[in-house]
Amino acid sequence: MTHDCPPKSYTDLNAARYLPIAWIQSGTISGYERSDKAIASWDEMELLMDELGYPYLNPSLSETDVRQAEQVFEDLMSNLMQLIRLGKAKPLLTTLEKIDNFLASKNQRFLLSPELSYPDCLLMPKLQHVRVLCHVHKNSDIPEHFKHLCRYVGEMYRSEAFIRSCPSDRDIILHYMEKDALKKNFRLRLLGSESLNDVPGSTKKAEPLVNGTTLR
Repeated sequence: MTHDCPPKSYTDLNAARYLPIAWIQSGTISGYERSDKAIASWDEMELLMDELGYPYLNPSLSETDVRQAEQVFEDLMSNLMQLIRLGKAKPLLTTLEKIDNFLASKNQRFLLSPELSYPDCLLMPKLQHVRVLCHVHKNSDIPEHFKHLCRYVGEMYRSEAFIRSCPSDRDIILHYMEKDALKKNFRLRLLGSESLNDVPGSTKKAEPLVNGTTLR
């Protein structure tokens, strides 16, 4: 998928309201053609993994491993909304620190293993939303001292699976404007089809997020 020429299944979703979780480029599953198929909900994602016979995208992982990973970031989006709507950065920073500590304890390329697994499919889209919204709301980003988290984000940006399914920054912003989480004063027409894909802190375009405000 390219953002300059997205597949019809992506544009049909209406990205302002439904951002895709994953996209099947081509192939058949259980004898059915599934090419150009956008996965728009976590229920669809779980059904897809059941069809594939890999409930967590990695047969070596146990349910306990997966649930433990999911619990680390289960409040990530609600804490992002506390920042956007109430200006409270501490809850979000606390969750980002938990993720950083978890990644340090596992010492893997991705969350649980050297290969992508289901929790990565849950976490990285959320982190992308965090980064895009922090950029437009407070010109801030994930703090560089969360070095394990920053490394993880960089690894995900090198993953073709994520890059091919990642919505543009414009679509993410429009999605939250439709939910009234962001003020409707952004000049969206000036935003192109690009997606944020630099490692936090690598370009110095945004300040690290701190408790209460951004560093100046």
